Amino acid sequence: MSIVLGKRRKAHKENKGDSAGMMLTSLMDIFIVLVLYLLVNQGTGVELDPPENVILPISGVDTAPRQSVVVVLSDRDVRVQGQSVVSMAEVVASDELEIAPIRQAIERIKAEAEQRADQNGMHTEVTIVADQFVPFKVLKKVMLSSSNAGFGKISFAVNQM
Repeated sequence: MSIVLGKRRKAHKENKGDSAGMMLTSLMDIFIVLVLYLLVNQGTGVELDPPENVILPISGVDTAPRQSVVVVLSDRDVRVQGQSVVSMAEVVASDELEIAPIRQAIERIKAEAEQRADQNGMHTEVTIVADQFVPFKVLKKVMLSSSNAGFGKISFAVNQM
């Protein structure tokens, strides 16, 4: 009886060794695929450098930024695609819900893109680059102005955690 048990133990140890080697090979394949995936997807994204006088809020980012019209809100002024359209003091002092100069500037960019038959999506989305200390009522006015200009998608630029 002890001879039969000894053979079973030996056979069991041999089987364990074979299955562990196969699992290691599969695990190595998974790690290789994971490393290749991370290397390929590490460099995707659009670099959007905020102006020196704008401090972005910090947030978790799930998606990469897309090509869009950029509206920059600093403590001095509001810029659309790099051109100053209205001072921040005027925006804060205004009781209007919409900021007409911003809407007009965005509509002009949209019309120019449509004339060029620009199909890269730039005329459908706005990215707001706002200083972290810009009041919410100003952000709300900018979002409404952008929406009224026909831009349904609005994104915010933030620093990635």
